[in-house]
Amino acid sequence: MRIKGQMLVLLSMAMILLLVFSSVAFGQEERKIKMDEYKSMLASVQEREAAANERIAQLEIDIAALKKEIAETQAEIDAEWEAVYARLGVTQADVEAYRTNLADIESQIDALAALSPEELFRRQDEIDALAKRIQEAKESNIAILTEMENKLAEIDGKLANVKAKTPANIYDNYTVVRGDYLWKISKRADIYGDPYQWIRIYSVNKDMIKDPNLIHPDWVLKIARGVGRNEHLVVKGEWLGQIAGYSKVYSDPTKWTKLYQANKDLISDPNLIYPHQVLQVPRD
Repeated sequence: MRIKGQMLVLLSMAMILLLVFSSVAFGQEERKIKMDEYKSMLASVQEREAAANERIAQLEIDIAALKKEIAETQAEIDAEWEAVYARLGVTQADVEAYRTNLADIESQIDALAALSPEELFRRQDEIDALAKRIQEAKESNIAILTEMENKLAEIDGKLANVKAKTPANIYDNYTVVRGDYLWKISKRADIYGDPYQWIRIYSVNKDMIKDPNLIHPDWVLKIARGVGRNEHLVVKGEWLGQIAGYSKVYSDPTKWTKLYQANKDLISDPNLIYPHQVLQVPRD
């Protein structure tokens, strides 16, 4: 029995040793497989890297060739433009300055377009100044370049929209109540604060008021708050020839007859006009 027990112990130890050696051998084999896989993957990556580097080198050659071609083409374009500028009698610097000028004009017109009609009415001098700058730009040889021609057309359209938005005059409305008459209305502090300006109210409402001594309740009268470009507000001492001679009118006193003909419904005697009358100034 004792020998049997010893045999069992020896057999158990042998089994354990066998398992240990088997495990070690398996682990070594597994590490060998993983190393082989790593080497294989590394070799594949190195091949791809070499191929990529070769492709990059070729692309760099192609890029250099394209850059050279672009530079040559640009040089040809620049030479053509220099020839065009020479025929126009201008330089590239002149064209750049012209382009900047148009951009500035457009920017100012865009700013005006954002204003209310009432504010535009008060800033008509700015609108006129921009129109003058546009006209001067059109007179330059540079204006015939397609780019500039298109930009000028765009600017013209924007300015036209601003002018269309600008009213001929600005008015408040006043509703006539019983007992009102023009003298009384004109005297009101919220109207003109001056009874003698009643004729101004009559002038701008003469399509409604046939007799300045007769107005009716509920009529809505226009109260002018400015003077339109095609109007003239008469001041004391003026006469038609003098007004016609103003630069903002006709710059020609002999054209007083145009003023008279346009305002015959307001002027009964061409030798007699009154302060605060609003005369229409017809334009050719």
